[in-house]
Amino acid sequence: MAGAWTATHLDVADVRSWTRVSLDLPPGGIVLSGPNGAGKTSLAEALVMACLGVSCRTARDAEVVRAGAPALHVGLDLRGPGGAQHREVGYGLREGRRLALDGEPTRSLADWRADGSVLVFLPEEIRAVKGPPAARRRHLDRLLEACEPGYASDLAAYGAALAQRNAALRHVRAGRTSRDAVVPWEEPLADHGARIVIARRTAIRDLRGPFARWLHDLGGGGGGELALESSPGALSEVADADVAAALRHRMQDARTREVAAAMTLAGPHRDDVLVAQRRGDAVLDLRRMGSQGEQRTAVLALLMAHRAHLGARSGLPILVLDDVLSELDPSRRGRLLDAAVGEGQCILTTADPAAAQAAADRGARLVAVREGLLAA
Repeated sequence: MAGAWTATHLDVADVRSWTRVSLDLPPGGIVLSGPNGAGKTSLAEALVMACLGVSCRTARDAEVVRAGAPALHVGLDLRGPGGAQHREVGYGLREGRRLALDGEPTRSLADWRADGSVLVFLPEEIRAVKGPPAARRRHLDRLLEACEPGYASDLAAYGAALAQRNAALRHVRAGRTSRDAVVPWEEPLADHGARIVIARRTAIRDLRGPFARWLHDLGGGGGGELALESSPGALSEVADADVAAALRHRMQDARTREVAAAMTLAGPHRDDVLVAQRRGDAVLDLRRMGSQGEQRTAVLALLMAHRAHLGARSGLPILVLDDVLSELDPSRRGRLLDAAVGEGQCILTTADPAAAQAAADRGARLVAVREGLLAA
């Protein structure tokens, strides 16, 4: 275990329905309990913004600013494996995003973010199972960006080379250039792509055991199955040391077809992740055949597996669980709470008094949220 991340104090100004609020955050479990619409999720969202610089609910920061206010501001005291820090994030409708770390303005979001400090479950996270392949890739990539040095850079470089090769393919098809224009982008695609593939393979191998155990505990049955579905499919049989060469050869062999299509038809940008549940000798593909409840449970199991993965590498992250407890029966809810509240810091939101009490019985601090007011 590489230590743990802990938030100790949160200051919020002009976020969603909140004008101003401050909250001391103890270690362990914290339950934000109150009726729907009281602002519980907005407090969790503000904490995530102070860790990562972006909202976990929307890609448009302007939507987070309280109606009628010119700007939002969030401050957070955070302790991590590297020590304590005071983090600030603001967003103005005219000024854009503003970041500061220990009082010093920071221009680069990449340098400012506390990667791996927080993991979030929101009801819409079901896309990590039910959604398109891009959603499952992104779910895995976020984990790797947080704990694998250089992974984010490889993703960015791969994306840039892919865009250039696709543009060259379009120009070739239109007759504006020769096929030689495609070739320079294949080497970086293969090199960065190979590192992405190998990192994803390794992560999936490490996640399989925890995911299977958590799916069994939370959903019953025979446990879960994870697998990387590589693009092209034949890449699954290629050893790590040969992935880059295999990607290069595939692009060479596919140039004619890809000129006709004006796009790169295979590669890590087309990978998918199998998320399945074992039932006796059968394997149920939860992406396509799982019920809403089974898919939701699988996302929770993935989240807990990701938490263990980060905890062993870059520090146990703060766990934010929004509106999840009421969807679980008492037995499964108890198992989740035992793990979530018993180790590291966990912030839960719920409108269910019985769920809030179950968390309090395990030592979580209850914070009542009522119409923009807090009462511990």
